[in-house]
Formats: sequence, structure tokens, C-alpha cells
Amino acid sequence: MSDFPEHNADSIHAWRTNAEFWDEVQGDHGNHWQRTLVFPSTLELLEPRPAKLLELACGNGNFARAAAALGMSVTATDAAPELLELAQRRSHADQITWRQVDVTDSAQLTAIPGAPFDAAVCNMALMDIAELSPLFATLPRLLTPDAPFVFSVLHPAWAPGTNVRLFRERIETPDGDFIEESGVRISRYLNLGVNYGVAVVGQPQQQPYFDRTLSELFSAAFEHGWAIDGIREPSMADGPDPDRKPRLQWADIPHIPPVLVARLRHRS
Repeated sequence: MSDFPEHNADSIHAWRTNAEFWDEVQGDHGNHWQRTLVFPSTLELLEPRPAKLLELACGNGNFARAAAALGMSVTATDAAPELLELAQRRSHADQITWRQVDVTDSAQLTAIPGAPFDAAVCNMALMDIAELSPLFATLPRLLTPDAPFVFSVLHPAWAPGTNVRLFRERIETPDGDFIEESGVRISRYLNLGVNYGVAVVGQPQQQPYFDRTLSELFSAAFEHGWAIDGIREPSMADGPDPDRKPRLQWADIPHIPPVLVARLRHRS
């Protein structure tokens, strides 16, 4: 099961409530995760660089600004009008067009002006979207033939509903020495469904996470004619997040990827 339509309004309301907090955290250029993990892999999978890009669930517009700075013409959409307003305040590029679009609504998707686009992206948002079927079913009509759709998500193996815990422990070796080992523990993976949590500590309202397994996530795309032709699992190998408090973080386990980035193409 990959669709939870009864939670769609709740998800949008949470992002509208958290918009100003989220904008302050993201700033003009995105947080450390986006700059280090998401943007580099997304841009790599978008090569050759598209002239016209459609972004879904753009948030405060940090990726749209980065893409525009690289010469792309971007139509950036989000369901939360508050986020779009904040995005526009931070943006001065003439080649960005902003549109309020709920991607769970096929009619709103179909009405996006400027189609066909050379590529589409959705950065770190599918796990926040209650219904994926309307998006995967409608998006091919907005793209040129064989155009890529690149999306990134929290890695489904370590999604919030898995009760993920980072750990560090001291282990005695057979020869009597001690070594430190860091890793990830999860207690669930299948049948996760809807879980509530926070994207950033301190945000005003918890948001629903739609924790889909790898098979649920990709099957939702395959059922509508999409195929994978690129995938990345970037890790935090370049050092700790400067915005985080001194505590165990993903940079301490650089051999495990916290994010999954995939490129799909529609086989019509």
C-alpha cells in the first residue's frame, strides 16, 4: 500500500504551519543534507542539463534557485502557499515561475503551464506526500519523450517509522583489544504505513511521514509505466553537519547512506 488519501489534508496543513520555521532552517541555499547529499546527486542524474525543469514540492525554493543559477528555466510548485511566498521573497531569478500545485490532484498537475518539460525533480518530499499514484500517472503528460524524473527521499531502509537509531559501541576483539563501531539499528521495516514526526527539531507541528518500503515506493512507479535507469545512495562522508549539535550523526557512519536518489523514465 503506497497511497493514504485520508491524510493528504493533514500533510499539507502541517507544511503550511511549519513554513516559516522551515524557511529559516533552509535559508537561501538549503541545509547541509541538501547541499552535501541531495543536490550533487540530483544534478548528476539530471545530466545532460535540461533547459526546462519542473520541480514538484519545491519548499522554500533552494533547489530551484540552484538550478536557475546553472541556466535552467524552472517551474517550481508546492502545495503550501506560505512556502511559495517565502520562496519568492528569497528568489530574484527571472527564469523561475512559481505555481501552487497539490501533486495528489491530477487536475492541478495537468494544468501546470509550460509543458512539456525536459525533466522533473522532487527533492526529499515523496515521503511527505500522501498519494503517489496521481503523480506517477499524470507526470508523463508534462514531460518530453524519455525525459527523466529524479527524486530523492530519506532512505526507505532507515525511514522514521523503522524506529531508526544511530549507535556507537565499544567492542572487545578476540585478541583483547577494544574498537569502536558505529551503525544503524532498526526494529521495523515492513507494514510501516503512516507515522508522525519532525523534519527538524523545534518545528511547530509534527508532520505525517508516509513510510514506504523500497518495493512499495518503486512499485507505485512501475505500475504507471516508469523504469529506473539511475540510482545513487550518497553518504555523509565529507564530515559532520555544522548545523547539528555535538551528538552522534550520519557523518559518524559514512558507510551507510541516509538518502536515496533515483532517476526514472517513462516507457510509453
